[in-house]
Amino acid sequence: MLLRCPPEKRATDTKPLETIRNAVNRATRLIQDLLDVARLEAGRLSVDRGAEQTARLVKDAAELHRALAEAKSIQLTIAIADNAPPVFADGDRVIQILSNLLGNALKFTPGGGQITLRAEPVGQMMRFSVSDTGSGIPEEDLPHLFEPFWQAHAGRKQGTGLGLAIVKGLVDAHGGHIWVESSPGVGSTFFFTIPTTSMAETADSVSMRW
Repeated sequence: MLLRCPPEKRATDTKPLETIRNAVNRATRLIQDLLDVARLEAGRLSVDRGAEQTARLVKDAAELHRALAEAKSIQLTIAIADNAPPVFADGDRVIQILSNLLGNALKFTPGGGQITLRAEPVGQMMRFSVSDTGSGIPEEDLPHLFEPFWQAHAGRKQGTGLGLAIVKGLVDAHGGHIWVESSPGVGSTFFFTIPTTSMAETADSVSMRW
């Protein structure tokens, strides 16, 4: 389309360029997901961990999805415990985990619904959760959610089926745990845990004594 347009129109009509950019962004995300799955299957999905402020990670992840939530008239709220300590984590990877979960919640929550992103300390772990008021997940589908390429509705184009498998791999790489609670017709909540810096310091202390 750009090649067929006269030069003066190319300068003012940006719609074809936006289409190209969106397609490139989708292709880039797909390639990155495929690379992550390949690393996961090879046991080489690595994380570069350090002290990260929990509140910043939650706020950054929420802001990435704020515009889409507003476009769908979905209320996106965050709740961070006042005593939330830093986590010992790869900040970019934690935002990737939260973004995948928020993206899924936005996909399956109807307009006018609500999504809540929470973070609260539980012992030496930080527990994150993403809750939605979507249609919920049938009980028979729950055991398959984190399998690569698995989709609940094979006939519906809802993505690649890689996001949740990558999320689980990243949570496992951090030494955390992920699970989901869901009620059909009510909504779903995905939970995962990440070690806090205090847990990392305890582990370092133990290994020094040994």
